[in-house]
Amino acid sequence: MQSMKNRVEWISALVLCLAVAGAALAPYLLASRLDKPAVFNGFLINPMDGFSYLAKMRQGADGSWLFHLPYAPEPGPGTFVYVYYLFLGHVASWLGLPLLTVYHVARFLAAVVMFMLAFIFFKRTLSESRVTWIAFLLTLFGSGLGWLAIPFGIQASDLLIPESIPFLTAYTNAHFPLAAAAILGGVLSVLGNGRLGLRLLAAFICGNLLGAVLPFSVVSLMVTLLVWLAWELHSQGWRSGVASLWSNQRPRLLSTLALMVGTLPWLIYDLWLTWTHPVLAAWTAQNITPSPPLLNYIFGYGLILILGIAGAAAIWPPRQPGGRLLLAWVVSNGILLYAPFSLQRRLTLGLFFPLAGLAALGLERLVRSRSWLRIVFVVVLILSVPSNLIVVSAGLSGVRIGEPAVVHLQDELDAYQWLGEHAPRQALVLAAPDTGNRLPVFADVRVLYGHPFETPDADTQKALVESIYAWDGSIEDGRRLLSNQSVDLIFYGQRERALGRPTWLEGLPLVFQSGNVEIYQAVMP
Repeated sequence: MQSMKNRVEWISALVLCLAVAGAALAPYLLASRLDKPAVFNGFLINPMDGFSYLAKMRQGADGSWLFHLPYAPEPGPGTFVYVYYLFLGHVASWLGLPLLTVYHVARFLAAVVMFMLAFIFFKRTLSESRVTWIAFLLTLFGSGLGWLAIPFGIQASDLLIPESIPFLTAYTNAHFPLAAAAILGGVLSVLGNGRLGLRLLAAFICGNLLGAVLPFSVVSLMVTLLVWLAWELHSQGWRSGVASLWSNQRPRLLSTLALMVGTLPWLIYDLWLTWTHPVLAAWTAQNITPSPPLLNYIFGYGLILILGIAGAAAIWPPRQPGGRLLLAWVVSNGILLYAPFSLQRRLTLGLFFPLAGLAALGLERLVRSRSWLRIVFVVVLILSVPSNLIVVSAGLSGVRIGEPAVVHLQDELDAYQWLGEHAPRQALVLAAPDTGNRLPVFADVRVLYGHPFETPDADTQKALVESIYAWDGSIEDGRRLLSNQSVDLIFYGQRERALGRPTWLEGLPLVFQSGNVEIYQAVMP
């Protein structure tokens, strides 16, 4: 009877994981039906980053296992980074599928794994089934109260930082949910019981996966585990002797070591690149994402944070390892959000999981009546869901009205296809910033500017592109400027026309035209 109940519980959890991951995919399918006359570009949130992921996948589809930065006039030597997207590109090539299809399928599958591992995490850290399910459902559907802060001009984290909310983590891109799954898998391998060999293997795999996919998240994971392990050793008492400590904590310590061994080569390699690869070093220097003010996080986690504080108070002092882990994760990760680190807000990835566990404990302790518990829980979910709906509806609304950031014009697509078939390999194309962001997805080309982080000296390069299109000086000086930049081809469409009609364009050879999109050679024949 108990085994049947357990089987039903696991099946129910899996069905919910599939349903919520599907819900994170559904808006993209809907957007493809709203995209006429323009064409939905495949990204409802952070499209600029989305195109950079597809550009990396394209390199993999072309057979490369080394990444070359396409948003730099001089990309430098290839490097073994962004391996996950290079791999997805290879998968697309092996299966003969479009890059965008493989990208979204990978996002869906990673989301399912992330949510399922969250369920396992709650079963391991929370003793009661009811509390486990509360935490799990909060993770699947919950968010913050950022929607209430909008009238006050506050950009709460649940509307600004997708990786801070599990549903938006699943909704935004393909690597966030996979990295979150690796974090959960790493924690479970250290926390769990079972055969030590399997735990060590799982920890090593999760470490490698996290190091390859999102290496800076290793910081928050390792700090969390080290704080927790120190707490566990302290709670056991040093008076029991080193031998006793080692005997009791040996599996956890060895699993943490295996996790470190898995991540360390990736961290060393990335650090070495920032010292020796001039282009990637410039990229790293620009890649700064500081945390917003604390009030933004308070609204961003909303009722989950309030209930989490109540849960922490209810279990203090924590007598179980699971409770100590939840507290160690929240406190250490919360401090890291304001540590002197250039990627502060990125460290929100995974923080929702222990907060949801504590929130479930807080809700269960505050509301003793089972009937009232259900009512209050539903109210919490209802108040949390609007933030997720706002993020989703904003993207769909953009597609419906033809917002340039989330659609392609058909003439642009024709030009991209032509470049993919006819542009010389690694040709340098002059294009407006938004166009430059998209071109490397469709053709093996470089651009002067294409991304605020991935283009070295991005502000200067963007200003240069805009000034070239706004050029109203002599034709000779304008063409000399093009020659100095070693431009091969010039893209001139709607986005470029918004920057100006440069004098140097007159008389250049037109090699392609579709509607109001034109492509020119940069030099006279």
